Amino acid sequence: MKKEQAQSFEVAPYSDTEFGITEAHKVLLQIFKDLERDSPAHAVWGDMVGDQLRIRHQTVVVNLPMKQNQVEEECDQVFKSTVSHLKKEFKDRTGKALKLAEDKELRGHTAQKVSLNQRYYYTAWRSYAVSF
Repeated sequence: MKKEQAQSFEVAPYSDTEFGITEAHKVLLQIFKDLERDSPAHAVWGDMVGDQLRIRHQTVVVNLPMKQNQVEEECDQVFKSTVSHLKKEFKDRTGKALKLAEDKELRGHTAQKVSLNQRYYYTAWRSYAVSF
């Protein structure tokens, strides 16, 4: 039995995948990993569920009850700089503008006392609706 040789071949054109929330999730996850690698003391993480991005920030504070307002202001500044960084990096990597709309009802914070010396873990989070 003799094997037949192929006479010709066809090349099927593949269309570019449409940029959707799944691709945006991959890009945002990579940006957070790069941010963690470049500045681990920044202590910011991002999680995405559907089109909602949740950004968390954790810090260690001594005498938190006396510094509550100062810590909240610092956290707000960290969130602003992180959102700005995300938008800039997303634009650089994809060419698309990232829009983050904060859902103020889903913001919050926790404080956990971790020693007898008045040390606390302060964790704050914000949720954003993602679009582009």
